[in-house]
Amino acid sequence: MGFVMFLFFLLVFVVIAILSTLLVVFWIWMLVDCLKNRGISDTMKLLWVVLMILFSPIASFVYFFTDRKKAKIQYYYEPMRIQARQASWSANDHASYQARSEPHSAYEAPATPSSAQWEQYEEPRATYPEPPQEQQEQQQQQWRD
Repeated sequence: MGFVMFLFFLLVFVVIAILSTLLVVFWIWMLVDCLKNRGISDTMKLLWVVLMILFSPIASFVYFFTDRKKAKIQYYYEPMRIQARQASWSANDHASYQARSEPHSAYEAPATPSSAQWEQYEEPRATYPEPPQEQQEQQQQQWRD
């Protein structure tokens, strides 16, 4: 009977030790989270830290369910998701493509196109807005000086 009581008290001791360790870890986690939370003001942080120190388990659970949610406010830019464009292909589009004579592996550099191949492409014609004549003359005068 004495050995069974010993095992029972040992089991109770282990369970209490594990629960108290988890409670301390949770308390430290809530303290650190409170100090890093950008969703609450500095005065509220100070109030929560004082409350967590004085009433550690209760205040930590109250903070977890109330002000911790304010930390989820986005303070960074997240680009909008763009829907994939649907290709509008026709049979005639594929007629202008030429098959490669030999496929290139990922490690080989592609062959440089010949001048005849380059001639088939149209040169880009980009025009840039020019400043007014007076502004051009001022810029040229500044460059000369």
